[in-house]
Amino acid sequence: MSAQAATSVGPTIGASLTLFSCFAGMGAGLVELSIASSDISGRGALMWAGGVFAAWGLALLASSIASLQRGRLRFRKPTTIGLLAAVLVHVGFLVAGMAQRMLDGGHLAALFLVLMALGSSAWLARRYLDDDGGAASGPPRAGALLGAAFAAAVVVAAITTPGLAASVAGAHAVPHGEHSLPGGHNH
Repeated sequence: MSAQAATSVGPTIGASLTLFSCFAGMGAGLVELSIASSDISGRGALMWAGGVFAAWGLALLASSIASLQRGRLRFRKPTTIGLLAAVLVHVGFLVAGMAQRMLDGGHLAALFLVLMALGSSAWLARRYLDDDGGAASGPPRAGALLGAAFAAAVVVAAITTPGLAASVAGAHAVPHGEHSLPGGHNH
């Protein structure tokens, strides 16, 4: 760490970034699971990768939920190592796909979400020496935290949704306008 000590900018920003990091982690976990389902259903050379993506997706979901439950980031060091490895893996898949003139939306969405989780987690680690996300300095402002949660959810959903749609399951999903039952209310 530098000679200048890290300082807290307030409990609301710390809590907001914790929410953002957890939402991005959950979105990335869901996209990783959709990538896993695509790899496993392909039954090709990448079937083994599907197991790795499934395990990583479940780990991201679990650590994000545990962090939300605690109100601070949990398992920061192993998650950071995993996020850095995920960046390299997704960039590798994207480069390999672009060499074949193909852009995989799932890997692109996962990369963006992993970078968002990694960046917000790194910012929190630099700003708070006490590792509690600023909670020791008082409670966050409820209105500002609600607005931050809404904004984080919108941003993460805007990236997660196309990532999920790029999977094999997304390709076979029923379009939203076609969910109604034919012929009225016959059950």
